[in-house]
Amino acid sequence: MFRQLCLALLLFTFTSAALAKSTNEFKLEPIGALTETKVAEAVRATLNDKGWRIIGKDGKVVCELWFRKEIPSHDGSVDGANFGKINEGAFVGVINFPNKTHDFRDQGVKAGWYTLRYGVSMQDGAHLGVSPSRDFFLLCPPDTDKDPKDLPLAEVIKLSRVATGTGHPGPLALNFPTSNEKDLPKVVTNESEHIILEIKLKLKTGELAIGFIVVGKTSE
Repeated sequence: MFRQLCLALLLFTFTSAALAKSTNEFKLEPIGALTETKVAEAVRATLNDKGWRIIGKDGKVVCELWFRKEIPSHDGSVDGANFGKINEGAFVGVINFPNKTHDFRDQGVKAGWYTLRYGVSMQDGAHLGVSPSRDFFLLCPPDTDKDPKDLPLAEVIKLSRVATGTGHPGPLALNFPTSNEKDLPKVVTNESEHIILEIKLKLKTGELAIGFIVVGKTSE
């Protein structure tokens, strides 16, 4: 489902780190525990008591996020994936968009609540080495994604298609953070006007620093 993004992500991955910069136009503020009942209680129980709110330069909320207390992971790796220690299909958190936005494919995303699950783009012999970054968080509908257990990728893709209302899943791209880990969390932008939350996540196997593009689309 993600093969169309591979070439675009090749360019994106190599340029993002060089072009990302800190910005005072966006603010990051801590918020309390998630209480929204549209998100299943079993899912809410796995989340950190503190979330994060990103506020845009116009003073409006871009999004709110809550990450899982401990994300399922393993000690291995996945070829071409920067964050392959995370279990494929793992539930990682919840995001709320107060206003409509778009995913990395530039598909429209309705305002509202979404669960986030980790996915790795498919790759075959014709695409090996094309894209060094295969990692995404996939938007899923909380009214059907009610169990935080790991899911097969095919099931995650099916859920994400429901969230977008199209024949494609809704990916939000990941990349390496550009900031010193001691300065995380923080919000940065790049020349592509991506809004990136750089943050350390708690995995079962340790901590992992990521750059999560909460708003931004491929240029291809």
